[in-house]
Amino acid sequence: MSNTALPREAELRTWASRGIEVEGDVLVTRMPRLQAVVERGEKPALASLRCWKDQQNRYIVDVKVQMTVSLECQRCLSHCELELVTQSRLCVVWNEDSIKELPLGYEPLVAGVVSDLHALVEEELLLALPAVPMHDLGDCEDVSRAFGDSTMNVAEKDESPFASLGTLL
Repeated sequence: MSNTALPREAELRTWASRGIEVEGDVLVTRMPRLQAVVERGEKPALASLRCWKDQQNRYIVDVKVQMTVSLECQRCLSHCELELVTQSRLCVVWNEDSIKELPLGYEPLVAGVVSDLHALVEEELLLALPAVPMHDLGDCEDVSRAFGDSTMNVAEKDESPFASLGTLL
């Protein structure tokens, strides 16, 4: 955890021209879409941005984000602590038409003059969330105890359910 907060906004093209690197925290309260999905995120997200220009003078932002969140395990329905770690290489473009020109390895970031860094970090974390959050198989609570015995006692009948159909023929 860093002692500094990540700035809310930045001119990423200017940062890339100057080769600026920044690291800081983003509280979950600053990320409303993520806050709506996770049960709790007590520790802030640690974000690291490295801005630079490549040989073709494209504005590049390397983003690394790390955060521990609590989600509901879909196997046992209890709290599940997950470490979200993401790393992306973004190319800052003005519009969606420029996306077609990007080489492999660059993710597009359509941005105006000023970019919302907290929204960028939030988007990275949302993409890192698992589709179905679960503990490791051995870490889940015993589901059979929570829902009764895993074996069922079924009364056996001597008569077949189709026996009465024989009288109709």
